[in-house]
Amino acid sequence: MLTKEDLAKYPFLKQTASFIENKGLDLSDLASDEYSPILARAIRRIRNSIEKYIEPTDISDLDAEILSYPLALALVYGSKSGWLVNRFATIEAKRTEEELRKEPSEKLIEIADSGFGWKVSKAELKLEWEEFGFSISFHNFLEAAPGFNSSQWKLVNRYLCGGQVFLGAGSLARLICEAFKMKILRRAADKEMLGFRLPEAFRPHLEEILEAAKEIRQDYEEIPRGLIADAMPPCITTIVNDVRAGKGLSHMARFTLTTFMVNVGEGVDDVLKLFGNVADFDEGKARYQIEHIAGMIGSKTKYRPPKCDVLRSFGLCVGADDLCREVKHPLTYYQKRLRATGRRGGSDGTRNRKKGV
Repeated sequence: MLTKEDLAKYPFLKQTASFIENKGLDLSDLASDEYSPILARAIRRIRNSIEKYIEPTDISDLDAEILSYPLALALVYGSKSGWLVNRFATIEAKRTEEELRKEPSEKLIEIADSGFGWKVSKAELKLEWEEFGFSISFHNFLEAAPGFNSSQWKLVNRYLCGGQVFLGAGSLARLICEAFKMKILRRAADKEMLGFRLPEAFRPHLEEILEAAKEIRQDYEEIPRGLIADAMPPCITTIVNDVRAGKGLSHMARFTLTTFMVNVGEGVDDVLKLFGNVADFDEGKARYQIEHIAGMIGSKTKYRPPKCDVLRSFGLCVGADDLCREVKHPLTYYQKRLRATGRRGGSDGTRNRKKGV
């Protein structure tokens, strides 16, 4: 049932490993000009993970897509950066989950078997609160479920019968993706991988990747806690003013403001208080969405605001000022504005904070 396109979508399959092995290529071979499309795609995968951008599988060149994964993995392992390894593993798992959610039941079962040797069976179990289409051995379930923080993944909170854990399609997809993520992370800790060194030909590319990662990490690490109004970029200021005026907001405007606020240390209640002015405000629904964006529930991934070029494409750029022309991201603007004025937030997020925001 598995096709070449599936090998590109799911790099953890044993058929994908066989395909790559049959190519007979060494890592150093991929540094030659002949394989530049593969290198370019590998770098794009890594940069996507740095920026938390989930790009669909590129099926325009299946060979390049398949071979780009092990090369990207080699670059990530060669970086010796635990932060980058974790980021890459997380985004690759999320991309995979989006693909898996489109698959029919039979293919999900085959992917689980090929990828991890799990024996998943179709089931037809309907309880009062949920329907289950699959069952899996509790031993296989426990290979990945402990990676989730949510109590719903604890074995005691699952429906278990005859040594089988019953799951819906969405839960099975998430379990497969968590196993994929754990595989990447565990491999990075192997003794063999700790001593791994990239061929010198890849060094310039690795340095560019590490520089990109450094910029993103600085955005997180150097921004003080607490929203400082006069350091906000014009796009965020405009959205805040629209919210206060009770104007209707597009989904992208809401997402942009929420991600910006949570990334500068505002709490869920602070964001809720601001959005309370919007006409269609639903506190329960809004709280769930904000907590998801803040990485408190669900995938536990904290989302960043869109980049400036994305905001422009959605019509949210309101006219760049001089500083806007120097940056590519709202958080970078905010960080530079704070640095220019010599301000830093206090440990409780209140120092230099504007009242009323």
